[in-house]
Amino acid sequence: MKRRIVTMTLLLGALGACSRGEEPAARASEAPAASAWIQPPRIDAVAVDGTDRLVSGAAGPGARVVLRGADGEAVAAAADGAGRFELRIPAPDAPVLLTPEVQVGEDASVSPDRLVLIPGGPAALIAAGEATRRLDAAGPLDAVDSDGAALQIVGRAPPQGAPPTVSVDGAAEAVTPLSGGRWRVLVSGAGARSIVVGGRTYAYPGVGAPGGTTLSRAGEGWRIGWPTPPQGRQETWLPD
Repeated sequence: MKRRIVTMTLLLGALGACSRGEEPAARASEAPAASAWIQPPRIDAVAVDGTDRLVSGAAGPGARVVLRGADGEAVAAAADGAGRFELRIPAPDAPVLLTPEVQVGEDASVSPDRLVLIPGGPAALIAAGEATRRLDAAGPLDAVDSDGAALQIVGRAPPQGAPPTVSVDGAAEAVTPLSGGRWRVLVSGAGARSIVVGGRTYAYPGVGAPGGTTLSRAGEGWRIGWPTPPQGRQETWLPD
C-alpha cells in the first residue's frame, strides 16, 4: 500500500460532554521545559469504564496530552513522571474521530494517527499509508485497509500463538507476521471479498463511494474513508 500523508481532523458526531473533563493547562511556572525534540503521544489501549472510555498511553514525562475534535472540543491530561497518561472520555452519542497531540511548554506535536471511537463498537487508530491498529477486543480480523488498488488485511494472533490461516475468496494467502503478535495479508483489488481468518468468515463489503471524510455502517462493520492528496482516497473497514 502506498504511503500517503494526510491530515484528517473532521469530527464525526458531537463530542457532547467531552470538554467538561478537560484539565486546566499548567501554569507557566509549572510547565515542563520545552524540548528540542517533542514526539506525539502514543496511545496503547482504550478501556470501557461504565459509559466512559479510558484512553491510555505514553508521552514525555509531565507533557500535556490532548485529544481534540475539529470544532475545538477536547479532553486533556498530564502525563506522570514515568510518561504514562490516562484520559477519560464521556461516552459519545455518535462516532467520533479525534486527533492526539502533546504539549510541552509552548511547543506542540500533533500525531499522524486519528483515534476512532464508536459507541458500543470499535476503537482503533488509523493513519494514511499505515495498517490500522485496533484497540478494542476484536479478532481474529482487526481491519481491512484500502487505497482503491489493494487491500491490507490485518489482525492479531492469540498470545504466544502463531498467525492464523487466511483465505480470500477461497484462495489461501501468505500471512506476514508483524511486531506485537500482529499480522497482515496484502491482496490486489478493492471489491467485496469473502475473507476467512482462522475458520471465521467475514463479508468485506468493498470500498465505498468517493467523497469527503465519511464514517458509517457498512455490512457487518464500520467503514471510514478520507481523501488523500493529491487525488487519492484511503478507507478502513472495522468488522463488528
